[in-house]
Amino acid sequence: MRERWLSLIANQTPAGLLIGGDIAESGSSLDWLRQLAYSTSCPIYFVLGNHDFYDQSIRITRQNVVRLCREHEHLHYLTDCGSIPLRDATSHQVAAYLIGEDAWGDGTCGNFEKSFVKLADFSRILDFKTLSQEKRKDLLIELGRLSAERLTTKLESVPESTERVIILTHVPPFVEACWYEGKTADEHWSPFFVCGQMGVVLRKFAEMRPRCQVVVLCGHTHHQGVTQPLENLIVHTGQSVIGHPSIVGTLIIDNQEIAIDTYSDPI
Repeated sequence: MRERWLSLIANQTPAGLLIGGDIAESGSSLDWLRQLAYSTSCPIYFVLGNHDFYDQSIRITRQNVVRLCREHEHLHYLTDCGSIPLRDATSHQVAAYLIGEDAWGDGTCGNFEKSFVKLADFSRILDFKTLSQEKRKDLLIELGRLSAERLTTKLESVPESTERVIILTHVPPFVEACWYEGKTADEHWSPFFVCGQMGVVLRKFAEMRPRCQVVVLCGHTHHQGVTQPLENLIVHTGQSVIGHPSIVGTLIIDNQEIAIDTYSDPI
């Protein structure tokens, strides 16, 4: 399975690869990323999903991933990076800026207290295992707040003249982007599948910069859909089938093709 996916990427010969999280589970995500780095010469831009943190703490997982990226120049963990200029291959002028953030379902949308949803995250991510329901919500809100703060800092670094910004994240930033079987999330699911605080940041940025097209690429929900909250803000949610990672689309930037795997899911 892994070899087939790696071969698929190699045959695409893209200018870059975007991976939107849930690469594998816990420590095996590092093995996947390492194999990717050895299998392709193009830059690999990625964020982590909730599955990538299983059986470890959030801090330790991120530290291990950052350390791996220091060893492989092709790997770029976007949560640990600033805004990245994507340049035209011929003119070398900046065609867009790429920004990434893991994000979390931060409990700020829907009805957390009355939700019947029981995530495996709460038993498999060490940060949550010993917490009460109330404390879990507090941690989700804090994780969402930190994601929103990092995103704000990166967006503020984008020059005023920029006409296009691409946001790669794992968790949908709006309820309208949280798709499942053709419908969007209800009050039970959205606390865990929407990062509402990031949505606030994105909407504010798009409103302040009406000449800049903001394209958000996310996953997490296993189902695909497109929503456009504002004229210059569009969100593509990628589809996945567990155990069958694939390239779900391509992004063309000044005639350069970038393959997108918005949701790998564990093997």
